[in-house]
Amino acid sequence: MTGAPTSRPPAGVVDHASDRGSLSIVLALLVTVVLGGGALVVDGGRAMAARRHAANTAEAAARTAVARTSLTTGFDPTRATELAIDHAVRSGVDPADVQVTVRTGPTGEPEVVVTITERRTAVFVALTGADQLTVRATGAATFLYDT
Repeated sequence: MTGAPTSRPPAGVVDHASDRGSLSIVLALLVTVVLGGGALVVDGGRAMAARRHAANTAEAAARTAVARTSLTTGFDPTRATELAIDHAVRSGVDPADVQVTVRTGPTGEPEVVVTITERRTAVFVALTGADQLTVRATGAATFLYDT
């Protein structure tokens, strides 16, 4: 029967016209996935490194503030704050990004709490409009009187 055209090609014949543009869609999706993975690896790694540095610096600054306080003269909150900020600055943190709080700890002894804010330049996230990655970490140390 000849005559009426069919909408499908005969068996065994490939219709390339219906596949036109399929590769473009697959490549666009693949590029999106690869860029997303790259952004996660690069910017995620930068954020983790900033967080680790902030946490280490905050803990060390709090310990330094407590350790360098004299037992003979007693605990001085102002001196402890200065020591914590000084340690953070020597570790490469801007003084404006250091917050020190001196409070009474759970057992009644003075406690120094240091919060560090780290900012790193974003690489891939900058494409979304955020030019910086910001992380915060807190460290604390308690001044114990050993009797």
